[in-house]
Amino acid sequence: MNQRIRNLKENIQKLNDEGVRKTYLYQYVAESLKMTEGEPAQIRRAKAFANVLDRVKQVVLPYETITGTMLGMCPVYEEVMTKEEQEIYADQIIRNYLEKKKQNQDFDGSIQFGEGHAKSFEDEFTSKKSRWSLMSRVHHDASVEFKDLQDLISAMQKKYEDQDVEPYEIGRELERAFKIPYNSEIKKAYNDLPWFLGNHLNLNYGKMIGKGFEKLIEEIQKYKKETDNPEKEEYYESALIAAEASSRFIRRYAETLRDYPNQCGLSIERRAEIEEMADICEKISCKSAESFREAVQFTWMLHIIANLQGGSALSFARIDQYLYPYYQRDLEIKRVDAQEAKELLSCLWLKVNEPKMRTVQSVTLGGITPDGENAANELTKICLEAAGDVKMPYPNVGLRVNPVNPSWIFEEAVKTARAGCGQPQLLNDEVWISNMKKLGYSEADANDYYNMGCVEIMVPGKQPNWGVTEAIAFPVLIERIMEKWNNDHRKAETFDDFMNLYFEEMDLAIEGDYREAIEKKKTMKGQCYDPYSSMLIDGCLENGRDMLQGGSECPMHWSIYAYGIGTAADSLCAVKKFIFEEKRVTMEEMYDALKNNFEGYEELQGMLQNKTPAYGNGIAEVDTIADKILGYFTKSVMDLNKKSDGDKFVSTLFGYFFHIYHGEIAGATPDGRRKGEPFSDSMGPNQGRDVKGPTRLMNSVLHLNDDLVTGGYALNFKINPSFLNEEKGRQSIVHLLKAYIENGGPQVQIYTTNMDDLKDAQIHPEKHRDLIVRVGGYCEFFVNLDKVLQTEIIQRTLYGEA
Repeated sequence: MNQRIRNLKENIQKLNDEGVRKTYLYQYVAESLKMTEGEPAQIRRAKAFANVLDRVKQVVLPYETITGTMLGMCPVYEEVMTKEEQEIYADQIIRNYLEKKKQNQDFDGSIQFGEGHAKSFEDEFTSKKSRWSLMSRVHHDASVEFKDLQDLISAMQKKYEDQDVEPYEIGRELERAFKIPYNSEIKKAYNDLPWFLGNHLNLNYGKMIGKGFEKLIEEIQKYKKETDNPEKEEYYESALIAAEASSRFIRRYAETLRDYPNQCGLSIERRAEIEEMADICEKISCKSAESFREAVQFTWMLHIIANLQGGSALSFARIDQYLYPYYQRDLEIKRVDAQEAKELLSCLWLKVNEPKMRTVQSVTLGGITPDGENAANELTKICLEAAGDVKMPYPNVGLRVNPVNPSWIFEEAVKTARAGCGQPQLLNDEVWISNMKKLGYSEADANDYYNMGCVEIMVPGKQPNWGVTEAIAFPVLIERIMEKWNNDHRKAETFDDFMNLYFEEMDLAIEGDYREAIEKKKTMKGQCYDPYSSMLIDGCLENGRDMLQGGSECPMHWSIYAYGIGTAADSLCAVKKFIFEEKRVTMEEMYDALKNNFEGYEELQGMLQNKTPAYGNGIAEVDTIADKILGYFTKSVMDLNKKSDGDKFVSTLFGYFFHIYHGEIAGATPDGRRKGEPFSDSMGPNQGRDVKGPTRLMNSVLHLNDDLVTGGYALNFKINPSFLNEEKGRQSIVHLLKAYIENGGPQVQIYTTNMDDLKDAQIHPEKHRDLIVRVGGYCEFFVNLDKVLQTEIIQRTLYGEA
């Protein structure tokens, strides 16, 4: 890392530590909506987007060579309560909540929306019985810093520990209460439109930087002139408004840059850099990129515009592919060298971590080209080096590995992971390309896949938003069986009978998700639009329709999420072993023990925890059960496509941090886990129960049939950094990863961490500001996580200790 990048990183971290930030987004949107009442929703949406870009203040940061930031939209919130005021308010919130519970015993804290409400991605997760803000980045519109929220939660949990309130309820009520009090009329206008937008997708940056806004605007005008369809005409008008506003925004940045030296005392060298940045912005406001520097700046401008309108989980996708021709050309004419390219990409990498950049923004590297040739190139390696140098959580790097890739691909992956940035995850091309084809994608589209956000698999630049439904916690299905057994006296004479009951519950959950997706699709029709994102998604201009109205070239993916396979497999194995085979426990005794959270059943709990074969240790007995769970789930989800009218239903074995928040509201499980404790993470084993070493863990995972896993997959692998200090250790991990991928492992993400550092960071967070960990399919600063999530990460098995 050179001095410029070091200075830029320090400045960005300083900005991140300045405190809570508000947003002008709601105000700018509402201003426009007030002036466009009576106009079509699609046009109102486009004009509001234009107003956002025209009104937002533009900011230039010291040291940066790529410009564009969220800071003008999101200044520091000055009206933060004092600590004493926070405590008084928190206490009142919990008192009010307890009173509400007394008055309504059926109240579970969930928020109900009116019929026809188009739920945003945030609505989806912040309205449930469970809490949501398990890391600072997702506590949107917060009026207190996340560390203060954590302290308040701890204080209220201690104060009310003898009251009729669960710890998670306190967390949920406080995270909802400590929000910036925006004007209610402004928020209502924003929500009523609704302000629906592109998120969890990749916009076709590569195509756009090669076209430029001047040609795009001409193209839109041509389409508009040639159509006599009123609906298409309205779409093209909205696209034209969005394209012209985007061009204006970038051109205005050129003016902002040229004015910047007048405000700051700059060196001659910095003035020259600023002038060059201004010239580039002037050019790319109309024309296509020609140089590598222009291509990187143009890519970032398109990305920051998407963030300014509120987009989240936006992916750069295959950045080493669409930027490579510019790099190669500049290298040939000596306009750039490898170090200069690395500095530009390091700047981009750092800027993804600026304040108010939304969660889980990804890049995909390596793999193969659409026509099947090796795609790992010099820029792939430079991107990995940049990730290792800057050591920041984002962007989330997916490294595709394919048999045609050069031998250095695994070496570079381990080298980057060793740096402590938590990157990259490895994606097995042979699994994902094959499974994308099973969904009906062409070979070219399947070959071109990328990881959106965390681990979710999509086609770049051709699909609308990733659709979400209620996540399925595999262990919760067991709880439902036990309740129905107790209430309805459903019989299970054999373990096969019990598994059939389990699959019946899975069928009900999957069908519920299918119906949820169909209803959401109906709600979106005719009221949800995003003109900016749509003009950057293939098919929309050609079809004359917004991506949210069916205009995209490739269909929407509706994800059926599931996770907790370790907890579920261990629990089912315990039922099989102790109830049906050894008959050491009756169904009645197991039910009573779970219902009483093992109080009075401590000996049984000990047996379940210590004598049950555990997934993650290469034990066929329990791994076979895990395979049955996965196989039934993925086939059932794939079968939903037989009755779909175009959209795809995909199985996603990944839980973000769902294993925490679902675990907090779930009862005890037959593996000895107590009520409220976390489930196992995504496709991983129960925390700390994989005790036979990393090869056995990989063998357990390879025992599972992943032929129909189509949406995504996450397997975390925590390793002591000292293990990678020696060449022998590094080569051991390289060989392990190679063997795992060559034997069909779909995905794995290794990260290095020291157990003592993690424990000390809980006590002294100020000493460990830059400590990064893998959470689900993404990374985050450890100190920015909820304490429960921190503890769960500590409990995961650490490989490579002495």
